[in-house]
Amino acid sequence: MNLTRICKNNLFFILFLVLPVFPGISDAATITIQADRNPAVLQESFQLIFEATGGVDDDPDFSPLAKDFQVLSTSTNTSMSIVNTQITRTKQWRLTLLPLNAGNLIIPAISFGKDKSPRSSLTVVQAGSGTSGQNSADIFIDVKAVPESAYVQAQVIYTVILYRAVAASNESLSEPAVNQGSAIIELLDADRSYNTFIQGRRYAVFERSYGIYPQISGNLLIQPVRFQAQLSRSSPFSLDPFGAGTETVVRQSEPVELQVKPVPAAYQGVHWLPATEVQITGKWSKNPLKLLPNEPVTRTITLTAQGLTASQLPEIQELIPADFKQYPDKPELENRKTTEGITGVRQQKNAIIPARPGEYTLPEVSLPWWNTNTQTLEYAVLPERRVQVAAAAPDAAIGTPDLPALGIDAQVQGQAEAEPGKTAAVETAASPDISTWQWLTCILAVAWIITLVYLLKNRRKPEPETPQAHSADSNEARKALKQACRDNDPQRAKTALLQWARTRPAGRPVASLGDLEKYSNEKLAGEIRKLSRQLYSRTTNDWRGEPLWQAFLQENKAAATGTSPKRGNLEPLFRL
Repeated sequence: MNLTRICKNNLFFILFLVLPVFPGISDAATITIQADRNPAVLQESFQLIFEATGGVDDDPDFSPLAKDFQVLSTSTNTSMSIVNTQITRTKQWRLTLLPLNAGNLIIPAISFGKDKSPRSSLTVVQAGSGTSGQNSADIFIDVKAVPESAYVQAQVIYTVILYRAVAASNESLSEPAVNQGSAIIELLDADRSYNTFIQGRRYAVFERSYGIYPQISGNLLIQPVRFQAQLSRSSPFSLDPFGAGTETVVRQSEPVELQVKPVPAAYQGVHWLPATEVQITGKWSKNPLKLLPNEPVTRTITLTAQGLTASQLPEIQELIPADFKQYPDKPELENRKTTEGITGVRQQKNAIIPARPGEYTLPEVSLPWWNTNTQTLEYAVLPERRVQVAAAAPDAAIGTPDLPALGIDAQVQGQAEAEPGKTAAVETAASPDISTWQWLTCILAVAWIITLVYLLKNRRKPEPETPQAHSADSNEARKALKQACRDNDPQRAKTALLQWARTRPAGRPVASLGDLEKYSNEKLAGEIRKLSRQLYSRTTNDWRGEPLWQAFLQENKAAATGTSPKRGNLEPLFRL
């Protein structure tokens, strides 16, 4: 009884295993072909279904379709039916195709080994002709390029706009590519999404922008951008284990052709810079009117260009006087991306060291560029800069306030205008040959002497520091210098040297390595110059601190015994 029930429950399974050996099975292959849309729309995908009933001789060869169609995807589905012990196998090949040409196209016979499919025809119409399928306007792509005619290496904004009125899954959007010509393509800011209404229908809109920079003149052809996704055409409550209710759709944009113009003959600059705006700005790390000899100052020059990438911007050639040393740093490049395009920024820092006091003028920096809006040659200018290097004051024990000349003149003129009678009386009483400026000079000199005497009389003398305190600070700085030289650390060595110099009693004031070099013997001065080059030179080498330490020990030993050689008429650096 149990055996009978088991056989009844598994009858279908037993027939599935046994019936294939019977001679009643149909093995003759019959191949049919069907398109889900006819006519199809150019640059819009459709499905072509090949169905084989019975066993085919071999796998199909779809390569003949490449003449008029692009095969985007291929899927297979196999089913079997049993009618009066007759088993029929059916296999489907679903091809998602993209038409490449419009018109009445012939779908050639496809070989399945010895078996072949019949020839068929398909009509492909242009998009927007009004004969497309029912869902052809659900998804479409629009592209635009601004400007359509641009100079070589100038920026072109290429925007892709995707309109979608239906839900989709597994979406993908291709990147723009060039079929003809040469160009550099840069993705701009973040993608944008919003909703809009077209003829009363709501669409979800997706925008993406690129900056395209043509590299050669002539025609530039940007190939179509492709969108691919899957749409569900079946009811959400239907049972569809093979996914027959899902449709793969592909939409393409129109190709874009740009006219790329060569560099105009009116442009005579060394570097070709087509942009909408170019600026040069400068910045100093300290006031350029209050520089000191051998003291480094950093000048930062920033070049900004709208419509160019930072890699397109040239190096700024800055001319400096012969008495200045310049050590350029590695430039910093930045691309600022917005919906309006790319703004390239090149920032260049130069360490400048004046050698001797005086007044100097750094010449202006002029950079030619081509304004793509006005089609004219323009210049970005960094104005000339006056630089003043003050003389070093080694014995600046007493600091006198700097009185600006303009302030004094204004004050004196104000007093003269307030009391014109007194001013005239003084000039008459003195002498008719003495000018007003001579009197003012005398008055100011007397006032300065009185102020100096007052300061000398009333200043508090600093309490003498104990030799023990100086000795402790000097020993700490000496240990720090020794360790920095052992570690071959130039920055720590500089700090320790200056700290040691400042802790020595009865010595000259030292504010920089340049001061210390002037008051040292030849050997130590040479090592200090090497240390300065290591700190401020553009190209750095491996610095060894042992020669500096040995020169330092020799200098101190000579100073202690009183045999330290003098450089010119300068006094020893430190008195012991």
